[in-house]
Amino acid sequence: MAAKTQVHVDHDKLAAWLASKLETGLGPQIIDSTQRVEEVLRAHERRLDALGEKKVTEVKESLQEATKGLETAKRTAAQLKGALTWAGVGKVAVALLPLALVGLAVAVLLGIGGQLFGVGPVFGWAWASFAAAEAWWLKLIIAVATAGSALGVCWVVYRLGRKLAEVYRGW
Repeated sequence: MAAKTQVHVDHDKLAAWLASKLETGLGPQIIDSTQRVEEVLRAHERRLDALGEKKVTEVKESLQEATKGLETAKRTAAQLKGALTWAGVGKVAVALLPLALVGLAVAVLLGIGGQLFGVGPVFGWAWASFAAAEAWWLKLIIAVATAGSALGVCWVVYRLGRKLAEVYRGW
C-alpha cells in the first residue's frame, strides 16, 4: 500500500508531453500573433518613414524661406547703413543737448556768472571769516551757511537742468 500512495513523476516525459500539446495547441496561434505583430510594425515603419520625409521637406522649405528673408534683410540693412548711422548720431546729439546746456549754465555760473554775481568773492569772504573766527560755534555757523549756500546754488542748477530736459523731451 505504501508503494501505491507515493507518486513518482518522470519530469522528462512530462515536459515532452506538455511541449507536444502546447506546440500543437498554441503553435498556430503564436505564429499568427507573431505575423500580425510583424505586419503592424511594418505599417508603423512605413508611416514613420513617410512622416519623417514629410517633416524633412517641411523643415527644408522653412529654412529656404528663412534664408530668403535673411538675404532681403541683409540687402536692406546694407542700403540703410549710412542713414541709420546719421540718424543715431542725431538722436544722441539731441539727447545730450540738455546736458550740454546745463554744463554751459554751470560753467557760466561758476565762471562769468560767478564773477558777475560775486560767487568767488563771497566764498573768499566766507573763508576769511571762518579763519578769523575764534569761537567754535561761530566757525560752525559760517561753515553751515557757506555749505548751505553752495548746495542751494547746486539745487537751482539741478532744477533748471530738469526743466530744460522736460522742454527738450517734448520736441
